Amino acid sequence: MVRMLGMVAYLEVHGPTPVATLAEHFGVTEQRASSELWTLGMSGVPPYLPDECLDFDFDALDEGLAVLRDSQGVSQVRLSGQEAVALTGALATLIDAGTAPEGAAQVLRRIREAFGDVAPVTVLEGAEHVGTEIRDVLTAAIDGGSAVAIGYVDAQDRRTERTIEPHRLVAIDGVGYVECWCRRAEDYRTLRLSRIESAAALASEQTHGPSQEPGFALAAQYEATVVVARGARWAFEDIAGTSIVVDDETATVSFGVTDEDWAAARLMSVAPHLVSVAPQRLRDALARHADAVLAAQGA
Repeated sequence: MVRMLGMVAYLEVHGPTPVATLAEHFGVTEQRASSELWTLGMSGVPPYLPDECLDFDFDALDEGLAVLRDSQGVSQVRLSGQEAVALTGALATLIDAGTAPEGAAQVLRRIREAFGDVAPVTVLEGAEHVGTEIRDVLTAAIDGGSAVAIGYVDAQDRRTERTIEPHRLVAIDGVGYVECWCRRAEDYRTLRLSRIESAAALASEQTHGPSQEPGFALAAQYEATVVVARGARWAFEDIAGTSIVVDDETATVSFGVTDEDWAAARLMSVAPHLVSVAPQRLRDALARHADAVLAAQGA
């Protein structure tokens, strides 16, 4: 459906186009492109009378030329206020995380212009902000199949110099990552974009293609069990797959830990109400975060 609507928008902008060109642009066969144009010609606004359907020059289509006569306005996006707010927030978050697709900034600008001087959502630059210079270097390397030299700071604040072969930029919960082959580790890695301090393009070509494994590991590393004061259970209710058992004074929470640092940060939000945390590795992560907070406060 997205491709078919994209064909309508393409023809509105470019005018009559050979079906072969249209097929190549959308990555399908000529037969598939022609078939989908015929399907579009039978689509429109109920009750689908002749003047309420998308109209193509089907004689020209038989000769291999796509000519759009009437799009019925399907390429004109109309957003409700709620939809505009949601889309604005999503686009702005992706842009801030450094993983927005091409054209996202232009779409965001148009939505904001439609709202006038008042932007429906403003995403503030935070700890996960990724500068355009980092994103531009990685994007160019992905497109050109080259390597990149980066300065990277891991979750334990250890700085390393690495050479990576970037394959894809992804966003998970508003946090940007780059999937890559790390020559230092000699293995595939998913690195947090906000932890990349510097990035410089190299002339060296990539030696490894993208991993065949699922891009970002969403499988839990281990199961955690946390006991908190009953009133603090709210901090865990939005975690998928969480089990919460409540008694008179406490709540026992069990959940899978995918990102250890994220889980530790969530525990920090209810630190005064924690009774126990298991296993030890999550306690260690929590301790690191607590130490970092104390250090930042000069305590």
